[in-house]
Amino acid sequence: MGGYVRHCVVLAFGVLGLRAQVVVNEVMPVPPTGEPEWVELFNTADSAVALEGWWIADLKSMVQLPALRLPPRGYAVLTRDTAALLEARAIPPEAVLVELRLPTLNNTTDVVVLRRPDSAVVDSLFYSMRWGRAGVSLERRLATEPAHASSNVQPSIAPAGATPGAVNSVTPLPADFALAGVVVRGLPPRLEITVRNTGEQLPQAASVALWIAREGQWQLRQQWQLPVLSPGEQRTVGEELGSLFSAQEMGRRYRYRAAVTAAEDQRRWNDTSEGELFASAELLPVRINEILYEPHPGEPEFVELVNLYRDTVDLAGWTLEDASGRLVRIGEGIRIAPGQFAVIASDSTIITKHPQAKTNLTTSTNLMLNNDGDLLLLRDPNGVVVDSLYYLPSWHDPFLSGATRGISLEKLNPALPSAAASSWSSCGAPEGATPGLPNSIAVPLSGGGEVQVAPAPFRLHAGQRAYCLVQYHLPFRQALLTARVYSEQGELVQTLAHVTYTAAEGSLVWDGRTEQGEMVPPGAYILLLEARDRESGREYRSRSLIVVTQ
Repeated sequence: MGGYVRHCVVLAFGVLGLRAQVVVNEVMPVPPTGEPEWVELFNTADSAVALEGWWIADLKSMVQLPALRLPPRGYAVLTRDTAALLEARAIPPEAVLVELRLPTLNNTTDVVVLRRPDSAVVDSLFYSMRWGRAGVSLERRLATEPAHASSNVQPSIAPAGATPGAVNSVTPLPADFALAGVVVRGLPPRLEITVRNTGEQLPQAASVALWIAREGQWQLRQQWQLPVLSPGEQRTVGEELGSLFSAQEMGRRYRYRAAVTAAEDQRRWNDTSEGELFASAELLPVRINEILYEPHPGEPEFVELVNLYRDTVDLAGWTLEDASGRLVRIGEGIRIAPGQFAVIASDSTIITKHPQAKTNLTTSTNLMLNNDGDLLLLRDPNGVVVDSLYYLPSWHDPFLSGATRGISLEKLNPALPSAAASSWSSCGAPEGATPGLPNSIAVPLSGGGEVQVAPAPFRLHAGQRAYCLVQYHLPFRQALLTARVYSEQGELVQTLAHVTYTAAEGSLVWDGRTEQGEMVPPGAYILLLEARDRESGREYRSRSLIVVTQ
């Protein structure tokens, strides 16, 4: 068989050296379901040719063509079932469609040979399915060159996966601009559109346009003029998402349509690209809200997310990454309404103990959290980091004395900075965790003022953990902060911060205990907050009242 292949190919090459008028131009060896195999012939000359009595063959069999006249620069498509082919493909009306007992094409490698009535080889095309894939035709790039290698026999790049009866999608044209890619990359995120001159001559002026679908209508958002590109040259244009979308439009998914327009473009199907993009918001408030890194045996780890945004957020394509680079990618259908939650768990058994986690649940064996601390990076579909932290076991309530297995870390309030240890403590629920529910230790935030204390009053109960949250806004960009709680008699009760570096805004947590770990009795306590500006040395001082009740 191998000798026969070589024989056919060598004979064909000899004829091609004399520039065969009719060539085997495209084959479909492994068609999609419902579509028959087919072979396309192309008349390369400016004169018609009669093919009556010619033969089409492969390695095992051959069949004679019926009365057939191929017009100048015309195409003939040969198949066993023309009705089925017309059902599966849009064949140009000017193409000649021929039904005959076409030899069965191999799904691995084969040679399609065109012979004259006297069996003289006119042309051949050798293919290997390693050069392409099922459901996509193999096309001849240049009709005037031998078709025996992947350099000239290539898979179709047409949207339909084939071009029966038309110019091959891989054949270069004199004038052809192609939209080569649309991506969002970089920080800040930037939409980039790449255009390539795939033609063989310098075209006239060209431009690129971008439309965004809004409320069922396509809206033109931007246009770019392109310089003259040499054959094979490409150019990338683009703009930051913040310039393409208003602040109110950020944080959502949109359909886009990008198109390149050139006056003499001879191939239109490769001029346009449609798809979806995510308009990354600079500070989109989706936050990591709860972490269970050391569950009981047989129970899954999980990370809970909360949406603090004004609109529902589609999490499809978002990722959660740990320090080792393991990625959990959130799939389609995960949408968080404002104030609601999504849970990423190591397996679906989480719903056995926590059925509320079933809503907006993503499971992945890639979620493997370290018990001694780990990095968590939450990214949107464009790779923008939306939230990040490095949790540590020390974030747990110290009075648990390390007995934290099966107890999650919860945020005192979802809006607190995720990377700050003071934002977290141990879950107080009997189940040890609250995935898909508000956190058991959640403290409401107070609004306004330079120093705010919540809750007010601060209720303490024996045997239950409670937390008082202190929010501050300093008149300095960077400062050294000291914060202490005193009794009414002026005795030091607890030091919350001691000459600690801080930004202008931050938070502190008091658990209602003394420095010796004893719960304070009901009464009035004074919070003294002192800050020194890192740059000027100026000082700021504030006193706040904390009322403790039972």
